[in-house]
Order: sequence, then C-alpha cells, then structure tokens
Amino acid sequence: MKPSPPGPLSQPPSQPAGRGGDPSLFVRPDLRALAAYHLDLTPCRHKLDQNEVPWDLPRRFKLEMAERLLAADWARYPDFHSDELRRELGRIHGHPWEGVLVGNGSNELLSVTLTALVSPGTEVLGAEPSFGLYRSFVLKAGGVPHFLPPRPDLRLPADELESEVERGPKRPLLLCSPNNPTGDALPVERIERLLDRLQAPLLLDNAYGEFCQYDYRPLLSRYPHLILFRTFSKAWSLAGMRLGYLLADPRLVAELIKVKLPYNVGHASIAAGRVALAADEEARRRVRLLVLRRPQWMAMLSDLGFEVFPSEANFVLVRTQKPKEIRETLEARSIRVRDVSGYPGLAGCLRVSVGTGASLRAVQRVLRGEPDRSPARPSPPGPLSRHATPLPGRGGEEHGRARTSADAMGRLAPSSPGEGGGVAGEEGRGGEGRAGAGRIGRVERATGETKIRLELRLEGGARRIAVPNGFFGHMLQALTTHGGFGIDLEAQGDTHVDLHHTVEDVGIALGEALAAALGERRGIVRFAHAYAPLDEALARAVVDLSGRGTFHYSAPPELAAGWVTADFSLTLVADFFQALADRGRLTLHLDVLAARNGHHAAEAAFKAAALALRQAVAFRSGAAEVPSTKGTLSV
Repeated sequence: MKPSPPGPLSQPPSQPAGRGGDPSLFVRPDLRALAAYHLDLTPCRHKLDQNEVPWDLPRRFKLEMAERLLAADWARYPDFHSDELRRELGRIHGHPWEGVLVGNGSNELLSVTLTALVSPGTEVLGAEPSFGLYRSFVLKAGGVPHFLPPRPDLRLPADELESEVERGPKRPLLLCSPNNPTGDALPVERIERLLDRLQAPLLLDNAYGEFCQYDYRPLLSRYPHLILFRTFSKAWSLAGMRLGYLLADPRLVAELIKVKLPYNVGHASIAAGRVALAADEEARRRVRLLVLRRPQWMAMLSDLGFEVFPSEANFVLVRTQKPKEIRETLEARSIRVRDVSGYPGLAGCLRVSVGTGASLRAVQRVLRGEPDRSPARPSPPGPLSRHATPLPGRGGEEHGRARTSADAMGRLAPSSPGEGGGVAGEEGRGGEGRAGAGRIGRVERATGETKIRLELRLEGGARRIAVPNGFFGHMLQALTTHGGFGIDLEAQGDTHVDLHHTVEDVGIALGEALAAALGERRGIVRFAHAYAPLDEALARAVVDLSGRGTFHYSAPPELAAGWVTADFSLTLVADFFQALADRGRLTLHLDVLAARNGHHAAEAAFKAAALALRQAVAFRSGAAEVPSTKGTLSV
C-alpha cells in the first residue's frame, strides 16, 4: 500500500512550499532555526530588565525636539545619511565626520557592517555569553559564527581570543565591551593586543561605553580596522527614538554607505539626536549618577546573598540558586528584571538594570520579605495619569521592631532591627491636643545616607528649614507656610549621589512627626481637599487622615518624568509625598491637573497639599471624639 502524499504542512523542510503550502519554508533553514527576540512589555512600576536609563529627557529638550520636527517638511525625505548629525557627532568625539555613520539603532549598523564585510561561509569570531542577536546578524550576512565558550568566571576571554586570532587572523572579530549581559570590559591595552594581531576588522560594540572606565576611541586614529559602535539608547535616554552610530575609518564608512539603506533615519530621530547632543551635560550627569549608584546596587544584592559579577555597564549580573522563583517574586510586586539563565554559561543568572534609589529600595524590600501596602501592578495610565513609584521603605526602620528577610537563596532568616529614628512628642491623647495645648511631633533620624532633626508644630510658630537643596527648601517653606505649621528642620544627606535619599527621608521624618503630633486624632476634621493655582498650573489635593498610608499621584505625561531644576526631578515630588503619606498614616490623592513647566507643577502640588492638610488637622467645633465609626484612627 502506497503512503498518502504529504499535505502542504508536512513537506520536507528542504523543499520550499508551493501554492497552498507553508510560506515560512521559503526562509533559509539556518534563519528559521533562530529564536525570535522577545521581551515582556506589560506595564510595571520598576522596569529593570532592558538596561535603560531610568530618567526621561527633561521636558524642555523634548519641546525643542518637537519644534524642530514641526519646522521640518514631512512631505520630503530626510537627508540621505543624516550629515548634520554626523558632523555634530564628529565634533563631540574628535573624529572626522566622514568616519561617522548613523543608523536606526546601533544594531542596524552592526547588521549592515557584517553584511558588507562577511563573505558567504566566512567565520566570524566572538565570545559567549554576549548579546543574543549577534549570532543572527552573522548568519543573516552569510557568515559562520565561531563564538568561544564561556569562561567559568564569565570574564571576556582575552587570552583565548588572542590565540584564535593568531591561528586565523583574517577572520572578523565581533566583541561587546562592556559585555552584555555580564558587564565585563576589556582594558584598552587588551583591545590593542587584539588589533595588533588581527588582519581583519574588529567590530567593537561599545553601547555601554559612557558607563565604562575604558575609552577605546583614541585607538581609532591608529587602527583603521577598528569599528566602534555607539548608541543613543542608554546614556542619552533616547531608547524610544531608535538612534545609533558607528565611528570608523572614513574610507570604510564610504563603502558602508553603499550598503546601508538611504533615508534610514527619519526627521524625528535626527531632531532628537541633535538636541540631545546640544544638551550633552544632561547625559553626563545621568551617567555620573548611575556610575555612583552601581556599587550601591552591587552591595545590596551581595548582602542579600547573590553572587554579584563585576560590571562596567549600567546593569549588574547576579547568580542565585532560584532565578525563576526570585524573578516571579519581584514580578508579583511590579518589579521586572531579566532572566538570562538560558544564555550559554549563565545558569541561575539574572540581569538587573541600575535604577533609581526608589527601585533599589523596592528590590531590597521585596527580597527581604517585607510587606508592601502598594498595589501589585499599576493600572494602565490615562491621559493625565501617572502612578507614583511606591515608597520602598527601609527594613527595620520602625524603631525596635524585628523583621525577617528572604535572601537570594530563597531561605527565610531573621534580621536585626534597623537603625530607624525614634519619634517623640506630644501625643494629643483625649482633648489635650486642642489649640493652646500645642500638638508637636519631634523626630531624630540617622541612616547611612541621611541625618535629620525635625520638630513640627501644628499650631504654627517659627519656620527654620536647613536642607542641602535650595528648591527643596523652597517647597518645604511653601508646605509649612500654607499649612500653617511651625517647623525646625535640619537635614544632611548624600547629595553627592543624588537628592532622592534626602527628599524621601525628610518626607519620612515629616510624616512620623505629623503622626506623633496628631496622636489619637480626636476631634479633627479628618477629610479635606484643596486646589492651588500657580499661573497656568493647577494642582488638587484630597486628604483623609485615615490612619492608613495610601498615596496616588498623577501629572501630565509630558512633565511627569521631567526635571524642575538641574538636580531636582519632578518624580521627587511624588517620592516625598509617598513617604509623607506612608509614615503620616494618611490617604493623599495629589494630581497636577495642568502645567507648562516642572517648577510650577511642583510648587502648585506642594501648596495644594498644604492647604488640604491645614483643613484636615483642624478641630471640628465642639467635637472631641475620634472621627471614625471604628473609634480609632491611630493604627
């Protein structure tokens, strides 16, 4: 009996499908065997899985980009090769502009360059683990990937690569330094040794070069076979614009221009790149902050039991016995990290972007097993909605209270109480907290990052505020003045890192002092709301001195992640009031309804919160009971 002829979906893979068959079989078998690039893009509160910079560009630069884009003629094609942007990149890097090529992300340029340089069947040297798309780039160009296996220590195999180059020096070498996903980087002299031995191009992916101590750019003038790839996606905060570039010998770039598609970069990306370059100090400041933050992340993860690998990038690679369990635990609390345990040599490994101080504390809190009162995942934001980053808190800061911690191996272990600040003051029991008796809360607080002394007087009085940032001091003055409070505040913090610790910790101290001054909250109004305009800006605050810490924040999306001053971001407004609401045990809905700039948005928000708090802490005429059907607001 003859077998039935095969159906259209059962054709041998080596034979392309005809009419009615599976069209995917027309694709080359070596490319069909590749896995598609995929990431989870659902919203999360702390996004630490794609090596992005955690801060958006300030709004003023976005507006300048928009103005340039509006001035462009959209009916006309852009410049063939983005020559004005090439010239500006050449000036910044001290490199001939004819040796600069711009693309739709550095990945496009890597692919174009391999296509131009690799003949069918040519071996391309590399090392694993590394960026997952390199293999597909080589195969697409018709080459044969010859990637050295991982070393046990996951360092880039410089000695082994030198041996391979000496064995066959005419094979192109594709290398990533700092390496993704390990973070390791080769010293300049090791790259020189490879270049001295190579008789073929070295394609050096330097996407994370701004975060690295090694600068390979001076080698370009001495080694015409070096091609350096850079991106706007990391240090320049332009991942969403898709823009990259390469630096190479102008003679080589003249040939690559023939291979890349014309008009490969549109008006929007060109405008974004030119504005970002004009504001290069912004990028330098972001890089400085992340490089200072990186050892803090490494120390925190090491303290939690992870094996932490050295990093010269804006991310950290760690190893644990339970990567899937830890990733899912973090994901359940709206924190996303990258599971790279499927990469060669990376069994048990996770990759974590270096994020803000709020992200660091959120990760720390989850892995210590501390409770979280915030929702597990933010709802998709509406047109004017932005959910604030939750207050991560610091373990053990409730004075004298023990905690448990979950280390990176998944075990639960007791942990000693933290170094939190005690709260002292008038407790306001019964009717003693009425005007004239004086409701006062005092806090002295010291951590490894800040030192704070604060006295809050709800009935008013002098206002003496000493904090290490002028704009923040101005906002605290507005808050206490319009709230009708007296305050003595001295705060010191690690502002050489950034302002986050100081702003958040002052919010914590002020919340604790407010809670102490309110005591059992007998006879207070409790509920209040207020609007505060400031020229074109308008903010609304709704307060419930409920005994529970809940905070919601929204701001126009074009402002929400921007900067108020050169060192004070609008996100710090949310961080401050989150801390205040949490430790003051109050519900606060704070919405910036309209604003054209961050300064007015922040000031309107502080004033609206002040006016609402002033009403909420006031006494109801003739009332002395706790304003709750439960009979208590103290817990």
